[in-house]
Amino acid sequence: MAENFIKKPFGMNIKVPTKTIKQIEKTAGGTVGGIFDPLFNFIDDNQNVFTGDVSKEIDKYNIMQYNISAALRKDNVNGGFDIKG
Repeated sequence: MAENFIKKPFGMNIKVPTKTIKQIEKTAGGTVGGIFDPLFNFIDDNQNVFTGDVSKEIDKYNIMQYNISAALRKDNVNGGFDIKG
């Protein structure tokens, strides 16, 4: 698509020279071809975050913490901890 766009005349029938087209293709192929690699690597490395696995783990630990706290509150009738020993 970009190749067809670059080769078409633009403005007042000005054509882009063949050498310029080859330079653009060389630069675009080397630079633009790998421009999204860091993004894809980041997504692959952090796949657990994007699939929701990390959120599920956090929810699981929050529920465990709540259950432990509820059990401690249930057995503690004075509302606090006995720190005097």
